[in-house]
Amino acid sequence: MNLTSAESLRFDIRGLRMTNTGSALREWVTATGDTVGVHFHDGPPELAADPSDVAGVRRYYRERAVADGSGLIEADTLRIAGCQAIRIVCKVPQQPSGMSYLGALVLPFRDFCFVVDVHCIERSTAGVRESTILNHALASGEVTLSEHGDMLGWARDPYGDPQRAPVLWNLSDARTHDARFPDHALSRTRALLDRVETTLRLDDRVRTAPGFVYRSGKRPWWRPW
Repeated sequence: MNLTSAESLRFDIRGLRMTNTGSALREWVTATGDTVGVHFHDGPPELAADPSDVAGVRRYYRERAVADGSGLIEADTLRIAGCQAIRIVCKVPQQPSGMSYLGALVLPFRDFCFVVDVHCIERSTAGVRESTILNHALASGEVTLSEHGDMLGWARDPYGDPQRAPVLWNLSDARTHDARFPDHALSRTRALLDRVETTLRLDDRVRTAPGFVYRSGKRPWWRPW
């Protein structure tokens, strides 16, 4: 009998209100309406990237972001609670304006997987962070305008990939601006992921379970949110 469930993963939930509890999904909401969820997927993961290969992880999530119409902000490999993990942050354009920010911590094992996801939405202050940083970058010369009106130096892939995408990381997405804009949706996304990452604990039977081994050619079986 499999005793592992979404309750096998714990972290600091102070200030969060639980909205769903179950063996496969636990969810909370913050005072500002942001959501945090723990998903438990029972079964061998067919993860289409090697968590030890940061370049491969970034390539995979870059492709997923382009296919989904979102923009990659972060994709990194790390260890959490002694286990291999992947951290992702993306942004999704909202209608009529602003962005939604999606973050995830993925912990794959041989026979199961956890995904902790965070969802934060820009609301009344949509665009303030971007316009403030852009105006400063234009004034300093870090960003310039081409003869056709294109902003040079503003948007690019965060890891130097030369391919263009509909939604790109830009200078305002840099983590260095989070302290100046702590209430921005991207800052809130990173802060919630940081909280989970630094306080996360796993049941002993999970922490000592066989780790995930990547095999090329697998089709992705899950989405990180």
